[in-house]
Amino acid sequence: MRLSSRLTSLSALALALTAVTPALALAQNKPEDSYTRLEINGSGSVKAAPDQLIARFRAESRDKTAAAAQKAVNTLVHHAVEQSAKTAGVKAAVLEYSVSENRPDKAPASWTASQALTFTAPDGSALLPLTGDLQGEGLMLEDLSWSLSPENQKKLTLDAEKNAVEDLKKQADTLAASLGLHVVRFATVSMSSGGFPRPVMMMAMAARGPAADSAPPPSSTAEVQTVRATAHATVLLAP
Repeated sequence: MRLSSRLTSLSALALALTAVTPALALAQNKPEDSYTRLEINGSGSVKAAPDQLIARFRAESRDKTAAAAQKAVNTLVHHAVEQSAKTAGVKAAVLEYSVSENRPDKAPASWTASQALTFTAPDGSALLPLTGDLQGEGLMLEDLSWSLSPENQKKLTLDAEKNAVEDLKKQADTLAASLGLHVVRFATVSMSSGGFPRPVMMMAMAARGPAADSAPPPSSTAEVQTVRATAHATVLLAP
């Protein structure tokens, strides 16, 4: 009797599973057209202090001959790089070099040589005094820019994207409830960054002549920067 009763129970369970399985399959294979579709946009942001300061310089000289102009520029750049190498935490990059002939009306021709160089540091404690020294030696400071390093920018962008996704989820749940529905799933999600924050820039002119020796170095404030991300999603809703 016990064996017969057990077989009967197993048979009933098998029949029940046979009846339920097609229903589950139908639910899983339900076409998206049968759902209510909700299109939403989300946004996220994070704030962080900048972690690098960049000073952009230009060494420039004009002279009667190309050789003389280039010699002056080469000397300025060489000395600037030597000084930066003695300054802890500062990285130098020597960039574009150009030479051009100048032919003004009713004046002798001359040559202009020019080269760009940048100095990067995690803060201004060493870079700002160096910047003042280089200004005093005749290099033109084109700008000072606080920004986020590429590594920090990448991490913060991911955090902003996570916040944008959380915003999507909150919106989807709230709007579905207001419609008397519930969220089945997110059909599509697309992300886009809000672009890199603009560097906090301070324009500066070259400091030349004897007065530069006693002039203070330039100043620059490291203002908090914001990294933003946006998201778009298609959400499927059902009763």
